[in-house]
Amino acid sequence: MSTSPSVPATHASPEVTPALRACLFSLAGSAFAVDVRSAREVAVFDEITWMPRAPRHLIGVANLRGTILPIVDIRSTLGMAGSRPARSVRTLVVRDGTLMVAAVVDSVLGLEPFEAVLPPDNPAAARARAPRQFVVGWISWAAELVPVLDIPRLLVALRTTVGAGAPVQEVA
Repeated sequence: MSTSPSVPATHASPEVTPALRACLFSLAGSAFAVDVRSAREVAVFDEITWMPRAPRHLIGVANLRGTILPIVDIRSTLGMAGSRPARSVRTLVVRDGTLMVAAVVDSVLGLEPFEAVLPPDNPAAARARAPRQFVVGWISWAAELVPVLDIPRLLVALRTTVGAGAPVQEVA
């Protein structure tokens, strides 16, 4: 019986399509990932129109090349303590169909392919802290399990809590 050498998990074979290309970002000291198909771009906004009496997570709105986007703090939706960012904010613009927001992030950690995505209920992730209702899977990155967020479900949750006065942006 012959054995073939094993390929290290960190190096993807060029002919293998990754299970997921993810955009990794940090939020309140924790790493998160989103499928790159939902991540549109990283944008820094210096000018935000603040929204008085808006829900706590709606920071304001800003103009991104002619499109007015809601700037949201997803920390509270993810079960973390919310915060009010400084005047200038770094965001990850995410989209699902016609819904689009700019979510405040602390930093963007990169775009990477992952060959393996663990299911949301994997026992290895049982001790990991994450908002289970918004997790579609787990990836291993920097020696830790990182939740892959369900952007469609997160946007629906944001939309239903924003209220009629300032909807999650719908784009054509």
